[in-house]
Amino acid sequence: MSRIDDILAKQKALAEELDLAKQEERDVVLKDIKEKIKMFDFKASDFKGLLKSRVTQGQVDAFNAKKATAAKKTAAKKTAK
Repeated sequence: MSRIDDILAKQKALAEELDLAKQEERDVVLKDIKEKIKMFDFKASDFKGLLKSRVTQGQVDAFNAKKATAAKKTAAKKTAK
């Protein structure tokens, strides 16, 4: 096995180990969050302001489409001159 093959094999093994560790950690953190939500009696309405302030993927796509359209119009004006 060449050195590159050896490193790629280690990289793959580490990636799998990372995924497993993330899943285990995620389960622990999620359990902790659920316990705290019950302990402090949070409701979904308590988080409404936080959730509305986030940008959705649809908003990002609309912005990118608008930006691309504007760039095409600018390029068309430059070539028309």
